[in-house]
Amino acid sequence: MKQLKLPAIYVALTAGSGILLGTEVLVPLALGFSIFIPALCYVVAREYGIAAAAILSIAALGVAVPVSGWKVCFDLSSFPLIGILARFLKGKLSLENFLLILGALLFSVTLLEEQILGLPEEVRQLAGFMNLRWGIYFFSSFILAAISTGVISLLSREDFGFKRLKFGFWVVPIFLVSGFLAVLDLFPEVKQPAANVLIATFSIFTVQGFAVLSSFVERLSLLSKVLLLAAIFLFPIGALIVAMLAGIFDFWFDFRKLKGGERDGGNSH
Repeated sequence: MKQLKLPAIYVALTAGSGILLGTEVLVPLALGFSIFIPALCYVVAREYGIAAAAILSIAALGVAVPVSGWKVCFDLSSFPLIGILARFLKGKLSLENFLLILGALLFSVTLLEEQILGLPEEVRQLAGFMNLRWGIYFFSSFILAAISTGVISLLSREDFGFKRLKFGFWVVPIFLVSGFLAVLDLFPEVKQPAANVLIATFSIFTVQGFAVLSSFVERLSLLSKVLLLAAIFLFPIGALIVAMLAGIFDFWFDFRKLKGGERDGGNSH
């Protein structure tokens, strides 16, 4: 019975999150529980194998579908997928490349959901969102990939190297070029695509900023950590902006003094 405890908890958490998604007022609670799905899926895959984790994931989603509908498959399928891919690719790719692949995959799932289920009419009327939604999709997907990987690292007690994370310098010219094209009217036909690319690069800077800040937070006292955590919950947008700026300037100031980087400022692995 003890051997079935972990799989049972995983199935209950996944199915329960899916069922909660079926009730509008409980969606925030469901999303809060969902952030732990990748970590539990990773541990299940580590202890029982990837095939077992996949079968349990499908079974858990199958329990939730009759209550919440087929949309729950799109809303939740990404979370077990993160855990399974993390287990499959652990040690085969650098964390930077893993997050890029995972972010692109989650982005693709979001696009597929939009194509199959469509967007609510009230959302379609928001011209600002419709024009920038691809960049927003990638931003949210990449942030989700990073947060989920961090939770996996904590619960599995395995080091994924997050504090040493540093993307190659290639992101800087993409950021600068897309920024200029999005702001200037030199090429009006590319302003919208450039703005979407610019938002996507913000996600990369933000995730690197998280890594920079985490390396400094561990030096703080317990009280300072608690106060900082409270400030993040109270001012999440401000925390994202601070992380983004830290990620941007880290390319030039190398706040963590990482060694072994490439000549262009990237981090080699």
